[in-house]
Amino acid sequence: MAKPKGKTADALRLVAAAAGGAPATGAKPDPRLVDLVRLLARQAAREFARSIEEGRADHRPPT
Repeated sequence: MAKPKGKTADALRLVAAAAGGAPATGAKPDPRLVDLVRLLARQAAREFARSIEEGRADHRPPT
């Protein structure tokens, strides 16, 4: 294991660079993807509500 030299950075600089094929930040998302996410969210909500109604402790959120 290397010994620490006692040097620390005074400031940290973070630079974000977009990937070559990444869409612009203002671009609209694909409507099919939006529909899929909504469908999955509804399904998860139904399953969660059903598990609460059945009283299953394994699907309850942590408190």
